[in-house]
Amino acid sequence: MLIHYFQHDHFENLGYIGEWAAIHDFETTVTRLDLHEELPKEEDFDLLVVMGGKMSVNDSDEFPWIEEEIEFISQTILSGKVVIGICLGSQLVASALGARVYKNIEPEMGFSPITFLPAAAKDKVFRHFPSDLTVMHVHFDIFSLPEGATAMASSNITPCQAFRYGKNVFAFQFHFEITPQNVAGFIKEVSPELVKGKYSQNAVQMLKQSGCCYENNIIFGKVLDEILLLIEQ
Repeated sequence: MLIHYFQHDHFENLGYIGEWAAIHDFETTVTRLDLHEELPKEEDFDLLVVMGGKMSVNDSDEFPWIEEEIEFISQTILSGKVVIGICLGSQLVASALGARVYKNIEPEMGFSPITFLPAAAKDKVFRHFPSDLTVMHVHFDIFSLPEGATAMASSNITPCQAFRYGKNVFAFQFHFEITPQNVAGFIKEVSPELVKGKYSQNAVQMLKQSGCCYENNIIFGKVLDEILLLIEQ
């Protein structure tokens, strides 16, 4: 299987997804949108992962490739291929499905809990999540739930932290791909973006809770295994 991913910043790579792919001996390829690389052909991959980034979906004036990327994601979804969106990637996926992306009432930055909804416990992919899980957030924007999608998780100020659309689309507003090995580097890179707020931590506070990455990776290994079964059917 070939996994292709869209990268928007130099440091936001596949992380744990890359480790999972290596375990299964899957090939991975990348398009660096921030370096203006060309988009792949649809036949060149089996699974598309859309990573995070510091920009907003609504920054197309500054980053003209955003509109082209959203259109590509939309066509990939229509083709029936599996698409996974993470943080900015989840917002791009939501936008591709016609949802609105907008500023939250407060930024969420750091490790804080989300709650998985009853629909998650009944879903073959999302059932591996506990009812509550502490995860990494670094985002100013959130999205409305796309029409036809099922909300799977929420937090105190974010009504939709994850959703599933049909059989092939999975969106996660939070970061599960960060590993114990790269979490310090990730926090260093996002530190200039950190702002004070009720739902924001500083870099030191983040590092103290970075052990959560290990548990999150274990859970997401099971989630990715379930998604793999969908591709192989």
